[in-house]
Amino acid sequence: VGKKFPSVSIDAMSEMGDDLKINVFEEAVNKQTRVLLFWYPKDFTFVCPTELHAFQAALPEFEKRNTIVIGASCDTNEVHFAWLNTAKDNGGIEGVTYPLLADTHRQLADILGI
Repeated sequence: VGKKFPSVSIDAMSEMGDDLKINVFEEAVNKQTRVLLFWYPKDFTFVCPTELHAFQAALPEFEKRNTIVIGASCDTNEVHFAWLNTAKDNGGIEGVTYPLLADTHRQLADILGI
């Protein structure tokens, strides 16, 4: 709190399976929006899908508030893509449309002290 967010590009995965590079700071500045960045421990864990689906359900409310949502973990893009293609009934996050950062080298996590 009170510190400028780091300007660093991190690998990410879209819901369509596109490999992306996202710089959270630049997303906020360039789109003149707020960013809600949340971290979760690991893909395919039993607690996380609930939270990721809750953020998805709340996306319209975030959009009304000029806020984009970005999830993050230290899993790879490939693992993110597999989880995005796993049905909710099977512990997956199918239907999630916001990007997921793949901070596999813990570059952003280390800077943020996560």
